[in-house]
Amino acid sequence: MERDRASYIAALRTDINLIHTLPTWVRDDEEIITAVASRTIYILQYASKRLCNNKTIMLIVAKQNGYSLQFASNDLQNDREIVVTAVTQNGHSLQYASNELRNDRKIVLKAVTQNGHSLQYAPNELRNDREIVLTAVTQNGGALYYASNELRNDREIVLTAVTQNGCALYYATNELQNDRDIVLKAVTQNGCSLQYASNELRNDNTIVLKAVTQNGFALRYASEELKNDNTIVFTAVTQDGHSLQYASEELKNDNTIVLAAVTQKGFALQYASNELQHNREVVLAAITENAYTLQYVPNVFRNDVDFVLKVVKIHHEPNIMPYIQYFKVLDNPNFIREAIYLPHISTPKIVKCRVLSKSLLPPAVLDLLFELI
Repeated sequence: MERDRASYIAALRTDINLIHTLPTWVRDDEEIITAVASRTIYILQYASKRLCNNKTIMLIVAKQNGYSLQFASNDLQNDREIVVTAVTQNGHSLQYASNELRNDRKIVLKAVTQNGHSLQYAPNELRNDREIVLTAVTQNGGALYYASNELRNDREIVLTAVTQNGCALYYATNELQNDRDIVLKAVTQNGCSLQYASNELRNDNTIVLKAVTQNGFALRYASEELKNDNTIVFTAVTQDGHSLQYASEELKNDNTIVLAAVTQKGFALQYASNELQHNREVVLAAITENAYTLQYVPNVFRNDVDFVLKVVKIHHEPNIMPYIQYFKVLDNPNFIREAIYLPHISTPKIVKCRVLSKSLLPPAVLDLLFELI
């Protein structure tokens, strides 16, 4: 029997569905169910009613995984010790407690201390309890969503929430979304929370600068006026080059800003003005950061021997070939003379020329052959 238990435990820890193939007594065996539940609580859905009503067993399992409360009997879901143990381990298990215990202030406080989002399982009365809500948003600012309307307009609670999770600003009242201190805290934690600030504060230089410093992408939510602010846009593209797409047309044509953007993210080249997409320094900086940017390079550079040679020398890996394989410059004799010494550049013509270059033919003859191949 003991040997069977050990093998059954090992099997069920691998796949609990195997319980359907085992003797029925296994579902009522305390040792097997407890051992397997330590790995996966979902074995409890197959356990006998007797075991799911066994306080000793459920207490052991709840200490390991609070979610096991969902498999406890109704009596045990109303057992204070069991529920406290479960929500202390996982606040979300509050949803499986009896209605009576979900209305228990001390239990709800335990739950939100562990996971602020468990506030959603509390009754309306406790969602309006200041201490409970403050505890919840301290643990997870997003829990502000479940607070009462009254407490979503509580300055201290909202300030605590956005300090933990800037995007909790979304759940604040319009009045507090226009509170400068609160919005400053929010964008410091998450720059993109700027999108939830009032129009007035999205035009506040200090706030927007703080936002784009934390996340350049926040430039998207700045006022049109500040999207044309040199300092703000430069800060944004330095943090995330892609934010160049949200800059004003004027600044998309600013050499310093665009150069900073493509240096941080080569792909940002696609957002630069047409003029700067034809700027050699800018294009080379973009490709240096990311070879894939070659897809945005104007034809004038694709046919420039010196330019392409610089590119292939910067990216000296075979994966550069897919990006330049259709460039006409690959057939240019001047390019070939250099490329034969770059093993990662290989086209049928270059390979043939590379072989010829190892012969003892005079350089003048080699040059002629390179042009004829």
